[in-house]
Amino acid sequence: MLTKAQIQQFKIDGYLLLPQVLSEVELSALRKKTTEHLKNRIQPFELEAEVDYPGAPNSEHAAGGDTIRRLLNAHHRDYVYKKLSKHQFVIQSIQKILKCETLALNPNHHNCIMTKQPQFSSKTMWHRDTRYWNFSDKYLINSWVAFGDEKQENGAMSILPGSHRWEVENDALDEHQFLKTNHPYNQQRLSTARLVELNAGDILLFSAHCFHAAGNNQTSKSKFSLVYTYHGESTKPIANTPSALKPVIALP
Repeated sequence: MLTKAQIQQFKIDGYLLLPQVLSEVELSALRKKTTEHLKNRIQPFELEAEVDYPGAPNSEHAAGGDTIRRLLNAHHRDYVYKKLSKHQFVIQSIQKILKCETLALNPNHHNCIMTKQPQFSSKTMWHRDTRYWNFSDKYLINSWVAFGDEKQENGAMSILPGSHRWEVENDALDEHQFLKTNHPYNQQRLSTARLVELNAGDILLFSAHCFHAAGNNQTSKSKFSLVYTYHGESTKPIANTPSALKPVIALP
């Protein structure tokens, strides 16, 4: 179980690292299945060319245009991913942070295996995941599972600590709700960024309302991560929006 200090750290920083949660046997099974789905191009997936991020191919027909960025619908894709969504230590940790009785996984957001491939991976700019989400409140937590080591050179995540508590003016964001890096309002805050490097088997819990970014993969080896989004019983997806497209998945 989480300590009071860990819960307090999450409240202050908006994220918490849970080290070495998964064993090498579990990781090997996850990497094998992910490699298999990538090789066989099992739908649904999203291409790097579709995200229009810095470094991404310009189109499907450009060099690297068929590179897969995300394997979507992870929860129903295979049992190894579904089992991970119900990991008891993760579930109990999130419940402690949110102070909720029951927990749900929202299948409409994230619910995917992030794949950063060599050569054609793109950078992700500073954003909140909640920018296009539609919920009754912002109390959603992402669980980011590292299948391998995540370091600066292969595109590890950076986080702006405490940014889940920020109020941000509209003119400090661009048309896609990314932070403008040259805006005076953002300069000091961007200087507080922390690189969150992970080892294989680590799990990062972070508020979906926390600003984060990531570099591209500059190594010769693929990087795989699985991300799910959870919330408690008091947080509701708003009807007739993409956040309510599929019913939430109740967890034991």
